[in-house]
Amino acid sequence: MGKTVYGDYEGIYQLNLDLLEMVKQEKWEEFIQMAEVYITQLHEVLANQPDDILPEEKSSLAMILGNLLENEDEIEKTLRNRLDVLKKEMSSLHRGKKGSEAYSTQFTSAFH
Repeated sequence: MGKTVYGDYEGIYQLNLDLLEMVKQEKWEEFIQMAEVYITQLHEVLANQPDDILPEEKSSLAMILGNLLENEDEIEKTLRNRLDVLKKEMSSLHRGKKGSEAYSTQFTSAFH
């Protein structure tokens, strides 16, 4: 494995760190755009791995991959929390809409 493959993994790791920071700061629009780039580049790097990797290179890559997985777990946890918040907000909007419709129905039926 040459330095370019290791550099590719370092690039992926940097994108991963950027994504983690975006979710921590709740920059959802930026996160969505960067996540697409991250996933595409990650798939490209994984698809183009050489067959012959030296043991010391494996340990370096193992460390990067371990960090990637840890960060992705944290990103996933934060996204699940965000999804829960959005579900609660949607539920609240739905209840508000139903209440508004019920009020409107009573109000308009009084005039008919």
